Amino acid sequence: MDHTLNLGWTRGQARTLEKRYRQVLGINLLLLVLVGLWAILSPTTLARAAGLPLEETMHMFRAWGGMLLLAVMLYLPGWLSPLKTRWPNMVGILGRFGMGTLFLLMALFGGAALRGLLWFALFDLIFAAALAILYFRLAEAELMSRP
Repeated sequence: MDHTLNLGWTRGQARTLEKRYRQVLGINLLLLVLVGLWAILSPTTLARAAGLPLEETMHMFRAWGGMLLLAVMLYLPGWLSPLKTRWPNMVGILGRFGMGTLFLLMALFGGAALRGLLWFALFDLIFAAALAILYFRLAEAELMSRP
């Protein structure tokens, strides 16, 4: 069997998977920037849209929005070169699972006032699962493309 054709196919597959991973991650990062800006500029409307109590949390929403923007900036090297900059990608995926689980637990056991956190939990857990699957496939394809 000609391994040159097989090697070329796996490199092509790795490039395709990298493009797909970067697209999904780019959509996620864009949505995080929009939510972060929304939390900073208009925490009242974000709290109402999420069904969360506003009186005690308005300033916390602004701080959370700033932390989202900081996380996106720290994640950019991983988006630009996911295979060479693995640390932000791995930490980001694990962080999404962690935050999604925390939001889910708070929504389920924090009383009726925190039920709105379920949307944040779903957002983080769905993107965490999608990015984990895509990143694992990308890393596997890259590894298999090397002789």
